[in-house]
Amino acid sequence: MVRESRRRRACRPAAFGPVAVGLAAALAFTACDPGALPLPQPPAAHGPGVPGPEFRVAGGVGQISVRNATPSSSLRITGPLGQPSEATATHAADRFGSLVVRDLSPGSSYRVVDAASGSSASATVLAADQPPDASFYQRTKMQEGLNYIPMRDGTLLAATVRLPLGASLDDGPFPTLIEYSGYDVAAPADPLVARAGNIVGLRWGESPLVPGPETLVGGVVARLAGYAVVSVQLRGSGCSGGEADLLGPVGAADGYDAVETVAAQWWAPGRRIGMIGISFSGFSQLVVAATHPPHLAAIAPLSFLGRLWDVAWPGGIRNDGFAENWVKGRVAAALPAPAEGALPSANALVATDPYCRENQRLRLQTRDALDIFQSTDTMIGDFLDRDFTEAMDAIDVPVFGALQYQDEQTASTPMRFIERLTDHNPRSWVTLSSGIHNDAISPETLTDMFQFLDLYVAHRSPEAKLALMLAAPLVFGEGTVPMPWPSLLGLPYRDALRRWEAQPHFRYGMERAVTSGAGASGVRWSFTSPQFPPTATTATPWYIGAGGALARTVGASGSVTWRNDPAARPRTIENTWSAVPTGTGVGFVSAPLAADAVVAGPIAADLWLGSSAADTDVQVTLTEIRPDGKEMLVSTGFQRGSQRRIDPALDLALEPGHTYVNPEPLAPGANLVRVQVLPTGHAFRAGSRLRVAVGPVGGDRTAWAFSTVDRGVAPTDQLFFGAGHPSSITLPVVSGVVAPAGLPACPQVGQPCRTYVPAANGG
Repeated sequence: MVRESRRRRACRPAAFGPVAVGLAAALAFTACDPGALPLPQPPAAHGPGVPGPEFRVAGGVGQISVRNATPSSSLRITGPLGQPSEATATHAADRFGSLVVRDLSPGSSYRVVDAASGSSASATVLAADQPPDASFYQRTKMQEGLNYIPMRDGTLLAATVRLPLGASLDDGPFPTLIEYSGYDVAAPADPLVARAGNIVGLRWGESPLVPGPETLVGGVVARLAGYAVVSVQLRGSGCSGGEADLLGPVGAADGYDAVETVAAQWWAPGRRIGMIGISFSGFSQLVVAATHPPHLAAIAPLSFLGRLWDVAWPGGIRNDGFAENWVKGRVAAALPAPAEGALPSANALVATDPYCRENQRLRLQTRDALDIFQSTDTMIGDFLDRDFTEAMDAIDVPVFGALQYQDEQTASTPMRFIERLTDHNPRSWVTLSSGIHNDAISPETLTDMFQFLDLYVAHRSPEAKLALMLAAPLVFGEGTVPMPWPSLLGLPYRDALRRWEAQPHFRYGMERAVTSGAGASGVRWSFTSPQFPPTATTATPWYIGAGGALARTVGASGSVTWRNDPAARPRTIENTWSAVPTGTGVGFVSAPLAADAVVAGPIAADLWLGSSAADTDVQVTLTEIRPDGKEMLVSTGFQRGSQRRIDPALDLALEPGHTYVNPEPLAPGANLVRVQVLPTGHAFRAGSRLRVAVGPVGGDRTAWAFSTVDRGVAPTDQLFFGAGHPSSITLPVVSGVVAPAGLPACPQVGQPCRTYVPAANGG
């Protein structure tokens, strides 16, 4: 066992004060500056020592890596039995003398020869489904603070151990969770102490050794709830070794190794390890769980991503807003530190930490994800075709997840695939709710998540998280609703487990209790169902018609035109939302609804489109026109005309089966273009009217921008409707669900409002 040093004990936070501000003050003034930390302990506490300067070849999962070759020299690689292998032959080392060769078949006797020095070495390429035996993981002893843990190919990943508030290792064992991410999660300073220091004006959060806000769930919230958290830095980022892989087979295998390494520590009770996190550390859990680490007990992904394509190329149109900027950030983070854009902790530690310095050597071998992102326009290729939803088919551990309808960072598209998980995994539960990305970190969702983790990771009856309740303003900000008491509090373990497992797979949270502020409060009301979309859902078409009408029946034939000029669309900034200028789009409005209509699930629009150009981009926007004259945004969908090709075997009423291969120019006249409108949950109130707007893309999603078809002059687009061309939108209408009386506040989080202004065609 590793004993804590007196220096670390002296820097430990104090116990809770009676209120959050008092707590913050106690934490801040009894703790050391979180940026003033000792360096990592000697190699004995971390596994292997720092490699020397000799020529080194290592076999990994489907790849070989080379370090300390002659810079820029030719490296000859042969496969088993001396025969050239696929993707091998002669390669050039980079300026660090490094090389990574990927996509190799498993096997021994691969050999690398440095032509300049004559150095050579052999390696064995590993299979993803052949992990080391248990003794490999038992050799690593982890301590509180920054560690370096070896993966099966010898790569060292940075991993910071953070204990529950006020605890030392001597107080263990602890229920233990892993946070696994390419963000700066392993930065060794204490984010809980830094957050408290910021509140009382010490500005400790500005230290480069403090992890970013992405660690709120793991580095702060989980520890306040009594859990130990190990923050593992993804390969090729921060102070971790290797090249960035964005959770392909290598990153998934690393996650397996991290789980088993943590499970081997004496302070992890019963060797039951959970995973936790939001966003990057949310979807990372999916690929790791799909590898079936023996000691992974449960995962709790929040605001996770499904298919990269859905955010990067929605409807076949490149998202050069949030999606492209996110990819740029990941490319910069993979640069060898010190470098502009590299993670702050690596830039700060690389000069003094020999492990961090050595771990930068393979960074130039990272795949250029940005180039792949910008160069493809079909759903092919390693990066864009990487599908985290496929992992759902293999996950068999208990799962608690949370997704938000208005989350622009995931585009809510994982909801379309989430039943792949629940169909075969009876111990999976997902909370869907109104809100944006960080609204998964709400008091209600966290209360349920920790009940889940108490049952499946801590293996105990759910407990009240008193420290978290007291610190709620520290976590969520002032004005938050209080943390609710656990619904299963006080029940014996087996009774609590039985009651938890009896609940339906899905909870649908509707509307927000406040108009703005991510995570500030939860939903106003909710309902449950065993399915997504809910069990009692009917695919209900509404047909576009003449005079800007929207009706349940097909009307007379006709068409309407508009000038497709994306530059004319005003951008939505937070909840400031302007009407589209007259002539740059068309609208269609229903009669007032006789009764409430609750919608939950994906939405599809079938548009019969023509254009003066060979290709065009189109957006469908669904809104609610309320009796008070306000128009509230509900959802949007996007589609490039040339990417309209459908696979009939995949095509559903609410989910168009686009192939996104073999682009096809628009034909003269009417072309059927199916548009996937993003999944959502919304209650249209009686007296309100449905509105469908069709026009150029952009403007209605604050974080998105579109690289539209370059046509020189904005074309004239034409929408056909009526008996021969029944353009429509199909909504997932849920029966048997009653919305509370009265209109909700307008705007809501992620749902801006504006005064309704009819389009030029009357709708």
